[in-house]
Amino acid sequence: MSSSRLLAGLLAGLLSVGAVASGPDSVRSSALADNGLKKEDFPRWQKVASDAYIFEGVHSPDPSGALFTTVSLVVITQEGVLVVDGQGNVAESQQLIDRIKKVTSQPVKYVVVGSDHGDHTGGNAAFTSAYPDAVFVSTAFSKDALARSKNAAVPSKLVKDRETIKLGGTEIQVLNLGRAHTGGDLVVYLPASKVLFMSEVYLRGLFPAMRSAYPSEWLATIDKALAMDVSLYIPGHGFTDEGPAMKRDLVEFKKATQSVIAESKRLHAAGLKCESAKNCPAIEQANWGPYKKWPASGSQGPVAVAKVYQELEGKLP
Repeated sequence: MSSSRLLAGLLAGLLSVGAVASGPDSVRSSALADNGLKKEDFPRWQKVASDAYIFEGVHSPDPSGALFTTVSLVVITQEGVLVVDGQGNVAESQQLIDRIKKVTSQPVKYVVVGSDHGDHTGGNAAFTSAYPDAVFVSTAFSKDALARSKNAAVPSKLVKDRETIKLGGTEIQVLNLGRAHTGGDLVVYLPASKVLFMSEVYLRGLFPAMRSAYPSEWLATIDKALAMDVSLYIPGHGFTDEGPAMKRDLVEFKKATQSVIAESKRLHAAGLKCESAKNCPAIEQANWGPYKKWPASGSQGPVAVAKVYQELEGKLP
């Protein structure tokens, strides 16, 4: 990537972040095009703490054609490496592994499954091939989901509420703050640097995606994260900027999720039908307000309505 193109992308992102003090329109969009970026500008690698980095790959396009990032956290120590969330396929996760090898000769010892969805686990075979002794960590919920999907790496270390991993003098807390985007969500906290990687609990500048979500519980999970002593919140999708912007946009993402739930409840109370995301006439009457402009609102709107209906009717799995 040329230096001029990189500078243009960074400037676009900074302008987007600083345009407005707060509100839906101030949130930095997750869409590459909205930030002056293209698929060819990725993958990218960004240092977020003395021993931690994020790797940004590119998610497969939304039906609208929008492209956005899938984010992995990498903690590098003198006694090994911990990765949180891989990428969507083997080639992309291999790019992540190749980038790690440029920084350290230490092996990946742990892979934490923050989200069990395929865009974060589809490339796990790259880890099992490169690091046969790597330990995969997840909730029991995510372990079962990965086993059903015949993923290449079914976790052997399970987290109920909290597990602390100490690696090369670095303390890494793997936390289950509650169900959110997947039902098996984990976040990872680095207390020394106060970095919290939230995986798909935090979708920055992206319409709330709910295909396997627990909508109301998701709000409570975000509240728990906001109550922590955190300097930098990192999303599973979307860009990472300075700490204040990341917290502000997490608060706005919570408001977006609240708004989507409230609008879906209104549609349900009006007796409008939504049997599934593919059979959801209620979506024609949905008003997402300012969040309609967020990437993926068209594809994820009916998914969200159907999921909130399931919650209201006691049909969540």
